[in-house]
Amino acid sequence: MSRLATVVPLTTRIAVHVLGIDPERRVLLDRAQPPHEPLWGLPSALVAVGEDPVVRARRLVSEAGALTATRVEVIDLESVVGRGLHVVHMVFECGAEPSLLRPGGASSALWWTLPEIVGLNLSARTRKALASRWSMIWPDT
Repeated sequence: MSRLATVVPLTTRIAVHVLGIDPERRVLLDRAQPPHEPLWGLPSALVAVGEDPVVRARRLVSEAGALTATRVEVIDLESVVGRGLHVVHMVFECGAEPSLLRPGGASSALWWTLPEIVGLNLSARTRKALASRWSMIWPDT
């Protein structure tokens, strides 16, 4: 007897992750969720239906205290399917000009230097993004 495959409808969402880099070559990192875990990652968010992923990436950087986000470009894509959900993870690299004032928003992301990053427990996606851009961010290392 042959078995027919069950078709499960998928909902597709886009997740934006941002590798923010400022002129001093500091990198924007956020505590991974849940926040009590000692893991740091790229600031990220789900894109609202009809929202431009580039606009969302820029907003993630500005919510973390940057005046502007520049050079927004996709550096990695990953498609993940599970439990009726299809998530397309888009990793952007953004140049940024941090503000001297910390915004009052909900972002917990902070700017980190290379010596500070070395001691952090980073998510796999963050390690991959940093490795792919290492020679561009820190060419003298």
